Amino acid sequence: MRKTPKTFLVGITQPELAGIADYLRYTEQFDFMEELEAAANSLGSICLVSFFAKLCYKSLVLGKNANVSRVRDVEENLKSVIQSGHGSVFEHVWINWVTTDCSRVFTHELVRHRVGTAFSQTSGRYVAIEAIDLVIPPELQSVADDCLALAHSTSKQLQAMRNKLILPDMDFATKKKITSAIRRLAPNGQTNEIGWSCNIRSLRHMIEMRTSRHAEWEIRVVFNEVANTVADRWPLMLHGGTAETVDGLGEWRGLKV
Repeated sequence: MRKTPKTFLVGITQPELAGIADYLRYTEQFDFMEELEAAANSLGSICLVSFFAKLCYKSLVLGKNANVSRVRDVEENLKSVIQSGHGSVFEHVWINWVTTDCSRVFTHELVRHRVGTAFSQTSGRYVAIEAIDLVIPPELQSVADDCLALAHSTSKQLQAMRNKLILPDMDFATKKKITSAIRRLAPNGQTNEIGWSCNIRSLRHMIEMRTSRHAEWEIRVVFNEVANTVADRWPLMLHGGTAETVDGLGEWRGLKV
């Protein structure tokens, strides 16, 4: 069967407001609490970025830094942080995703992003190959039926091979070794799932890199979906960036901090 990748937002770092309130009381900066609570309601978790940025400069409230004569509200502070390139504070907030019905072509490219990322992928050692579903790119559209027929034939051959090699009373460790060996014969285009997480700084970089017109088609599809989700939920995460449509997909620029 032919599949198209789909990505789901499954988690995000949340501010622990009670703990922040305790800190602000202890350091005599509780005046900032009302603003932070309002920002948490309106902006979501990205308010944590501003909290850490202000922490760096003792600018949560006036009177803690003699060099500071005024303090920005959370939203304006976030925009200023992006414009100044103070990217490290964006590493405090992590977003969690699951991408399903994606190919191993996509996952091989995704896991090249090493900084500020984490990955948990379907195990080819533990999970037996049954029916092989494919992600078919536009370049193969005219021969899509041939691709699916080849995948179906390969699936039947691999299942027959598995039936010969794996016996009913075989221990799991041996089954795992055989399953791992058989996966070497499966196509890279077969579908699987991957859970992945990244901080906001890495996310901005990944969206710019992977929505580029020069990126591979499938990863562009995935990161267009990711970018649209972020833009709908937390538009400030993409502040300073611009998007245009290229080959039917969005291409983002100006996001690196």
